[in-house]
Amino acid sequence: MWRRLVSWVDERLNIMPLWHGFLDRKVPKGIGWFHVFGSATLFLLLVQFATGIFLTVYYAPSTEHAYHSIEFITDQVPFGKYVAGVHLWSASMLVIVIGVHMLRTFVYGAYKYPRETTWITGVVLLFVVLAFAFTGYLLPYDQKAYWATVVGTNIAGAAPVVGDWALRILRGGTTVGVLTLQRFYAFHIWVLPAVLVLFVAAHLFMVIRQGIAAPPRRRPLDLGPAGATLPRREQYERQYAMEKQAGHPFYISILKDAVFALVLFLAVSALAVTVGTPLEPPADPNATSYVPRPEWYFLDFFQLLWYLQGQWEPLWIFLIVLGVLLALLLLPFYDRAPERHPQRRPFAMACAAVGIIGVLGLTYLGGRKPAATQAPPAPSAATAPGAREFQAQGCAGCHTIGGVGGTVGPNLSHIGGAMTRDQLRTFITQGRGGMPAFPQLPPAVLNALVDYLESLK
Repeated sequence: MWRRLVSWVDERLNIMPLWHGFLDRKVPKGIGWFHVFGSATLFLLLVQFATGIFLTVYYAPSTEHAYHSIEFITDQVPFGKYVAGVHLWSASMLVIVIGVHMLRTFVYGAYKYPRETTWITGVVLLFVVLAFAFTGYLLPYDQKAYWATVVGTNIAGAAPVVGDWALRILRGGTTVGVLTLQRFYAFHIWVLPAVLVLFVAAHLFMVIRQGIAAPPRRRPLDLGPAGATLPRREQYERQYAMEKQAGHPFYISILKDAVFALVLFLAVSALAVTVGTPLEPPADPNATSYVPRPEWYFLDFFQLLWYLQGQWEPLWIFLIVLGVLLALLLLPFYDRAPERHPQRRPFAMACAAVGIIGVLGLTYLGGRKPAATQAPPAPSAATAPGAREFQAQGCAGCHTIGGVGGTVGPNLSHIGGAMTRDQLRTFITQGRGGMPAFPQLPPAVLNALVDYLESLK
């Protein structure tokens, strides 16, 4: 029956030559287990799409119902807890896999001629995946999601020139609320998927059209005297044809990809069953004791910001993000040397090692920060608005009050007895001694903050 069906379709569309040309085509020798991360990225993206569609059937993108809809999915929908867990943990796994895939591409020098555009689309996909992680973070609308989004959007709003515009685009106003959740939901299920599909299609087309890059050799293949005078493109095509002669059919690589995808799926399923989807209490914009912490894949960036405190912090944030983006996008154009073997690129390998150690080190330092356990002093009715603004502006991420809060900035438990009202106002708006400036705060917010800090004696 299966053969009849295939024969019926092939008789009308003539697809078998294309199918055999895709599976039977040769790939260069040495394409093995180190090359499975690209297909694993595609597999995890498909898992995200499938589980995401399932979740949207039951999810309600409103501040009143978002949290309870997640509870309904995990508690009452058949297989809902499993699907939600797979969606959550495959997202974390996706960040790891796409990072390793790009690292392997960098180490093998596979971003060089003629694959510059393939690398560029891959960089765009990396940032799209991170944008997925950021926008999906708010959707459960629990305490962790809410306050981490407050801090994250504050960082975006700190960018020079475009900060206020970015903050209003993300939040839909001055605070995180109904419009913020709806916008993040729209970005997560409509805007970003459209961008993702476009760039995945372009990336796959380039990979198939150009072929999988052969593992680097210490010395390039000898094309003989005649080959040395050929144009660059013809030299590359001859070398690549020689690489494929000693290679193997593509379906062998697909088998390895399938085995690795199965291992990933089993690992994600195990995490979904054993760990599930941790959910904190519902988001409370009036909470004054919650210390926001990001997910693990943003810990390195948040930890880095602790070392950049001061009046120039917004500029540093902007330059770091822009610098990383441009450094990755333009890599094939400022590293145009033909050498691809890691041993012939010591400076590039040293940069990769520094980057890996930096990311892992900052992630470790950000993850080991102890959580505060003591309760802060209860604000009076007069200072309660200021206590809420203290939390809403992300101040608790750096400063401790009553044992609750971050440890990077000074302890403010008794700041009202050490500084006058005017000094507090100047300290907030102009910054001093590592404290970033917040000159854009509305007068009502600034006055509430000063009232609250002045009461801490």
